[in-house]
Amino acid sequence: MYKIALFFLLSASSLLSTESSLKDEQGKTIIQYVVEAPPVLAPAHTTDPAKQLGLILCFPEHDRPVGDEIYPVREALKRLGISDQFVLLAGGPQGHKFGPVDYEPIGKLIAWAQKTYPINPRRIYMYGKGEGGKISGELVMRHPDLITASISYSWGWWTMPSELKTALDAEKSAPEIYMVLGLRDLSYHLTNVRDAYSRVSAKGYHVIFREFEDLGARTYHPASNDDALAWASRLRNKNLPLSAEEQKLLKPALYTAAAAKADGYFPKLALVGGPAAGSVVQQLLRSTDPAIRAAAAQTCIHGTFDEATMAALGQRLTDEAPIVRRIAARALALQANWRSQEAQQALIRLATGIQKAVDRSDRVAAADGIVEAIRLQKHGVRQDPALFQAMITLLEDQDEELRTIANNTLAPLRDREFRGDLGRPERKIPEGGWTAWIEKVKTKAAGYQKDYEVCGWGSTHQTAALPGNRGQKEAVDLYCQGGSALLGENLATGKPIPKDPVQAFQLTQQAADQGYVPAQAALGMMFAVGKGVQQNLPEAAKWWVKAAEGGHVLAATNASMILKGGGGVKADAAAAERWAKFAAEHSSPGQD
Repeated sequence: MYKIALFFLLSASSLLSTESSLKDEQGKTIIQYVVEAPPVLAPAHTTDPAKQLGLILCFPEHDRPVGDEIYPVREALKRLGISDQFVLLAGGPQGHKFGPVDYEPIGKLIAWAQKTYPINPRRIYMYGKGEGGKISGELVMRHPDLITASISYSWGWWTMPSELKTALDAEKSAPEIYMVLGLRDLSYHLTNVRDAYSRVSAKGYHVIFREFEDLGARTYHPASNDDALAWASRLRNKNLPLSAEEQKLLKPALYTAAAAKADGYFPKLALVGGPAAGSVVQQLLRSTDPAIRAAAAQTCIHGTFDEATMAALGQRLTDEAPIVRRIAARALALQANWRSQEAQQALIRLATGIQKAVDRSDRVAAADGIVEAIRLQKHGVRQDPALFQAMITLLEDQDEELRTIANNTLAPLRDREFRGDLGRPERKIPEGGWTAWIEKVKTKAAGYQKDYEVCGWGSTHQTAALPGNRGQKEAVDLYCQGGSALLGENLATGKPIPKDPVQAFQLTQQAADQGYVPAQAALGMMFAVGKGVQQNLPEAAKWWVKAAEGGHVLAATNASMILKGGGGVKADAAAAERWAKFAAEHSSPGQD
């Protein structure tokens, strides 16, 4: 009997993976798809959040089967123990590659899934490889009220929404983005994805960008799959209201010591996620009962809320209860890995002694959390220099254990090829010293913002007597004023001001028209991403070339990519090669 039941179960599973056609009322095919769903489902109309499922759309590379990207997602969800919480739905392109013509069919496919399965609309995500990654990135930007986050492998995208009035708000309304690049992939894929990252980052999105030495052209890669899907599965759509049933789960009275003891954390709050649930978590972190505070901290391991919740969690690093401090450090490490700035700063303050620890072991726990947070950045893209700076600081700490943590963590960065039998001493510092090394990391992470240092950006000794604040109207002053409007802070004083992308564009354009090279580079990027102006890629190319002619290395890099035909701009192979060569010859040497 068991074998018969197993046969039918396996048969049903295989049927779920068969390619099908979504058709309209006239029987015309809208889109080809493959779907896999858990064997036991609640009705599609269920409103119980505990019975609802997330939806992960999986899009393939061109010339690959429609369902090609389902299996890496499926296997990652199994490893994470959450495969029964998601429907996996793959869609194929209308033609050879994905493009704007696919937007409407994919929207209809999502609508079909929501009618067919008990999908929570706050839990819809995209995952794609190559062309599938491109469409995932485009659609998550185009429809942040529909799609919560995207994960893309091996290819970038050009199309982005233009900011013609309101500035992008990365924390409160913009979708989340995770980009992955395998260094064993095709060389043009490497340059394409890195170029796309520069634009997505300059646009202002919160983006995680990972590079892996052992990843090639396919996306089955447990290290990145598990991290990306663990990250995405905790996120909730920022633009959709909570359902009535989710609202009911936000009553603090539900979260008692008995509830904490039952599960060790508060699953319902983790399920709801987002800022509203985070407000409840913050209240529980202030409870007089250490068991409730510990469970609230543990909830931050199972769910993602907001930066205010991370700030509240950071305060628990000095909690009177040791168990609360330990759990808080673990939760902050997880979120610091996913680039929560509040989580990172909380760990840095405690580890480096800026904040006084209750016990020295708490500093060790914080340092260990930083090590966890840089684990996937260390040999890839070092997006968060402050974490590496903290490790460098700990090299000189009085505590031997902290020095050992820092030394062992940084060892591959100062002498990556060393082995004990090489017959030479181990290098104790990287070539040029740690100060030069971290400056290279900071420069690379800053991108175009590095040019705003002339305005006071990034300085610890800010003063009003700098360009943009000194009452003059030279090109550099206009550029700095534009930068302030772009970044939302007075770059000379550090004081916050409202972001205004339109004003930022106008002031930057005035500076660029006067021949100020950094402004020309910035203007090219603004045209490329639609920052304060309608996205215009030919104009982006024009201004990047002007800046490159003035010696701007990053602009030369961007120019080389767009002149290869990026975004539909007319290709100029000779010019693209010329600027790529210029950028290579004038870039800083590698950081390792």
